[in-house]
Amino acid sequence: MKAKVDLKIFFILLLYTLTQKVEIFTITFIFIILHEIGHIVSGILLGLKINKLQLNIAGISLEFKNYGKERKINNIIIDLAGPLINLISAIIGIFIKLEIIIYVNAMLFIINMLPIYPLDGGRILKNILLYKNTYKQTIKTMETISKYTLIILSIFASILILSFKNISIFILVIYLWGIYIKERHKNQLIKRVYQTIENNT
Repeated sequence: MKAKVDLKIFFILLLYTLTQKVEIFTITFIFIILHEIGHIVSGILLGLKINKLQLNIAGISLEFKNYGKERKINNIIIDLAGPLINLISAIIGIFIKLEIIIYVNAMLFIINMLPIYPLDGGRILKNILLYKNTYKQTIKTMETISKYTLIILSIFASILILSFKNISIFILVIYLWGIYIKERHKNQLIKRVYQTIENNT
């Protein structure tokens, strides 16, 4: 198993320290870790082995060795497990009447279920689309859905930023655009490979 620490996490920690949001950051990070543990436990329960582990600004990124005809359904279960942890935690927060627990987990659930690849919601949607579409068609569809979701999210976030003067919202939107652009660049390379194969057949 490969392990890697993403140094951007220390930059985000510094940002929250400077903006005096250390308490919220700490609580958020704890539930992000629990979110990722949900992914890990579900993968282990499915009998899969961890291939890659990375600590980054989203918590822990992991990759399982997942092959065979059950791969898509396994991926859907694993990707859904993390957000479900946050949803359950938010419900517990309601019962014990801790607003910060409700707020943090509700936000983590909503953000992770956005249909933006490679967020959990985007991964789930991608695997659903793969049941009836080719990989090439799925990539194109996910790229379009991710882009328009981000545009709508950016408009909504701009209103929140102006209303609450919260720089963390700005950082989140920039981060989401960053992972979208990175994924789009990767998709362009895949499209070129497909195009090259088609031209040579």
